[in-house]
Amino acid sequence: MRFQHQLWQPIARAAWERADLRPGQRVLDLGAGPGFAAQDLARAVGPSGRVLGLELSGDYVATGQALARAEGLEQLELRQHNLLEDPLPQEAFHLVWCRWVAMFLPRVEPLLDQLPQALQPGGQALFHEYMHWDSFGLHPGGAAIRRFGAAVQHSFLQAGGDPDINRRLPSLLAARGLQIAELRPLPVVGRSGSMAAQWLEAFVGVYSLQLQRLGLWTSADAQAADAEIEASRHDPGSYWVGPTVLELMATRWEH
Repeated sequence: MRFQHQLWQPIARAAWERADLRPGQRVLDLGAGPGFAAQDLARAVGPSGRVLGLELSGDYVATGQALARAEGLEQLELRQHNLLEDPLPQEAFHLVWCRWVAMFLPRVEPLLDQLPQALQPGGQALFHEYMHWDSFGLHPGGAAIRRFGAAVQHSFLQAGGDPDINRRLPSLLAARGLQIAELRPLPVVGRSGSMAAQWLEAFVGVYSLQLQRLGLWTSADAQAADAEIEASRHDPGSYWVGPTVLELMATRWEH
């Protein structure tokens, strides 16, 4: 997860800059994980600001709290929270940040219903969620990798999630009175050896085990995918493409 954060860190920071994140502001991080992004947000808002990270996993909350203490980030708080069941804090935030969280929720409407009240007038809700998982692939060839991508999406759907959730989120937010301020595709492309390639190769290696446990992938499939990855390392023209993320920024209307 740390490597993934390092890859996406400059992309996230650019998005926060577009959202006009400044010192002294209050930020709500939905699904904060171990707090890597929350730490960056806390540094951006400074000691006069506040970042509240909500995370389902108690282990991640404990890790994030320890990291915050080690960095002296008193403006960062991580709190165990179930986004499907618990109400959002009764605070007005300048920015609500959500990355790769909505796609795993079997029901996003209860969370979205609360978003307008979590934002102060003029506040921004900023989502980085997938909108085109089918772009995932290794080129040229990559037939086993294509099958892997299809199996991954099937596993998300089987668990009640939506791998292309950001096809729906803009309409759902607009229906709740938020103004869609920006839609920006965020593709990830990288040749063999790049950070993008390392990230996607590692994902194949780790998640193929989960797919096998779910009965959606076999050891023979995994061997075929490994062979394609190894061949790509000897082809200077080969490259990876990640699932396409859509940056969605929505603003609460001024009252």
